[in-house]
Amino acid sequence: MLFEKNTDQKYIVGFDLRDDFCQMSYMEFTRRTPVREPKTYAPAPEGESFNIPTAIAKTIGVNKWYCGQEAVQASYDGSATYIPGLLSLALDGAPVKVEADQYEAAALLALYIRRCLMLLGAVFQTRQILAVMFTCRTMERPQIELLEKIRPRLELPEGCGVYYEAYANSFYHYLLMQEMSIREPASLLCEMDAGGQLRIGKLKFNQKTRPIVSYMEEKVYPGIFAEEPADRDEEFARILQGEIARPADYASAFLIGNGFQGGWMNQSLRILCTGRRAFMGSNLYSKGAVYSGWMRMASPDILKNYYYLDKNHVRTNIGIRALRQGSMVNYPILDAGVNWYEASAELDVLIEDGNDLYLQLTPLTGGGTRDYLIRLEGLVDRPGRTSRIRIRLTMNGPDKAHVLLEDLGFGEIFPSTGLKWEQEVSLESNSEK
Repeated sequence: MLFEKNTDQKYIVGFDLRDDFCQMSYMEFTRRTPVREPKTYAPAPEGESFNIPTAIAKTIGVNKWYCGQEAVQASYDGSATYIPGLLSLALDGAPVKVEADQYEAAALLALYIRRCLMLLGAVFQTRQILAVMFTCRTMERPQIELLEKIRPRLELPEGCGVYYEAYANSFYHYLLMQEMSIREPASLLCEMDAGGQLRIGKLKFNQKTRPIVSYMEEKVYPGIFAEEPADRDEEFARILQGEIARPADYASAFLIGNGFQGGWMNQSLRILCTGRRAFMGSNLYSKGAVYSGWMRMASPDILKNYYYLDKNHVRTNIGIRALRQGSMVNYPILDAGVNWYEASAELDVLIEDGNDLYLQLTPLTGGGTRDYLIRLEGLVDRPGRTSRIRIRLTMNGPDKAHVLLEDLGFGEIFPSTGLKWEQEVSLESNSEK
């Protein structure tokens, strides 16, 4: 009997996007808590490396393109033009010259990502993808705008969710799917590529709050420069001793990156393993991105018990002081806790009198509520509650709001003047009121 693939099964894909290589992990979607970790695509059968070079190549004189490892191989004999670093090229935005032609860098990156997703065809078809979570070292407006621009070119199925997050978020979501004894009160993340910087992150969980608030602290070292293995081990051990003040504060430690390969860790490994579990690997971020995508689609109960406060999150509740049932109240516009690059809101309000609006800013980190005055210069005098103002709010950063206001008038009685006002609002607590 022949067994066919279940083409009704949906999948979540985590895409770790870097300038030198990318990784893809995936998992079957189920609303129940997954019992198995995501799997990671390996370019070579039975291979230990999950890295797909972020490069394409074009055969000279022929419109034939190669991606990833195939691009590397095609360029060996000089018969193809090799184009690496696709992410930085696309972020730069300058045209890429290939032979006599010029190509849009974003289009080349879209071709690369689309071809990468097609590599998963041995497991499932592209139309079975329910959601893709892209993760990068930093995920801010330039990266978001780029990925949104190329999204239509990825040929994903209709209704497929496409989401974005930074590495720290992916680590957080990975830990949420582990046992509490591995996750809390904190986990240490050490990342280093050969010859590169050493990053030490501390993902901490404040168990005194409800929900439990988690946040990442990160420190970057230039690297480990000792040449002899024993000296490298000693140098790393000194760094760890400085970072781990109290061993009991960390339930686990993760080592990622090829800089830790070679068997040179002895003393440093004893420090990492004393009183905690230690793990070594290279595909943590793509797996974490899968879990994050799954949580977006399944909304598991664990999300009610934890709150992650990262540098991309809006940390201030934004409301407007408005009249309701004869009393002035704070009407919410935008809640803290969302990624600033996904945050937007629109609201129509009636002004009681005058031409002043007051935003109310309540930081999640404490400090009390403060008012922010927006004066609608030039607004014509009208009777109370006959000036309807549309407020559109977007974020230019976790602590920078952009407010666009428009006079809508009040029907035929008081037609709109067409006036618009724009205001950049700093949400930092030390800004002027």
